[in-house]
Amino acid sequence: MKIYDPFEKKIFYEDLEFPEKVKGKNLICVPTFFDFHTHVRLLKNQENYESLQKACIAGGFSEVLIQPNTNPRLETKEVHKTHEQLTKKTYVKFYRTTSLFGNQEPSGNILCYSTDGIEYTYNDLVKNFSKKTPALVLDHSQIFENKGMFYRKINNIPKRPITNEAIAISRTVLTGIEFNFKDFHIQHVSSKYSIEIIDFLKRYAYITSEVTPHHLLISNEDISNSNFKINPPLCDRKTIEFLKTAVKKDKIDILATDHAPHPKKPDDFEKAPYGTSNIEIAFSAFYTALEDVFLVVDKLCKNPRKRLGIKYKFSHENLVIIDINQTYIVDSSKFLSKGKNCAFDGMKLKGKIIGVKIKGQWGYWDGEYLLD
Repeated sequence: MKIYDPFEKKIFYEDLEFPEKVKGKNLICVPTFFDFHTHVRLLKNQENYESLQKACIAGGFSEVLIQPNTNPRLETKEVHKTHEQLTKKTYVKFYRTTSLFGNQEPSGNILCYSTDGIEYTYNDLVKNFSKKTPALVLDHSQIFENKGMFYRKINNIPKRPITNEAIAISRTVLTGIEFNFKDFHIQHVSSKYSIEIIDFLKRYAYITSEVTPHHLLISNEDISNSNFKINPPLCDRKTIEFLKTAVKKDKIDILATDHAPHPKKPDDFEKAPYGTSNIEIAFSAFYTALEDVFLVVDKLCKNPRKRLGIKYKFSHENLVIIDINQTYIVDSSKFLSKGKNCAFDGMKLKGKIIGVKIKGQWGYWDGEYLLD
């Protein structure tokens, strides 16, 4: 079988043992993925670590970075301790962020700060940057004073200016720099201005960025129901092409899911929560958008781990088997995640995950979860 090792940047061939005979002529084996941006809920009937683990494995992810907007929020020693206990014996490695606006600083499995999941002001940034020990900051870049939900007019809902994100990036990075923070990662970029302002700010700090599958594949012209209410909003087709080019030119470093599961959203746009459940189909969405399996694997495997200083090398213990030519129709009702809110529902994607091996065991094969 053809094997791609993104850590050594090499292709080789080897016989591998599978749970059953593999069908397909365009198979490739790669290391398991790392998701830089994952949400878990821990509320009744919503995504917990058990359901999230199943979804991660089905999607080929063996490691993920949990964002702080859990309930209660990841911002105190006590809450982090609870999450540590909940994930002690899981197959998937659940690293965590900690809220920049809380009391807990990064240490151990808490890898960095994050501003995600909370509405914050300029004063909040100043207050917390001034008293925190400098470390990597993941920034959900948004000026929350503006309440717009979409980048174009939808019904009577206020429109969000396309410049909102880029202005917020400048605000966070420049404020952090003033208080000796020099390491930033910009989450889910969604505009040309954001890429350009990041390029400028790299003169003053170390900055990387990520993009989601929905911002590379779904435009704001496709919005038809509340599953398309996503933050930051979906962009236009011209911006999608710009973001794809930015990925290919390494202006965007990491591909991340921003998996944001909800059981079922209300139809009302204004009442519906933001987000899309997508970790199970993320690879296929990225591959459909970018059409380069090696590029996608590099930015799902190597770059996220490198960014966080996680040492990793190719191992037969953790593998993903992909049929790069096989297409399928997304059906969120079959998701292992409790999140059924999928903006990709009904979409045809290319590059199907056939099997996933994790910690030496086949955890997923041909649509079936094997670790129960």
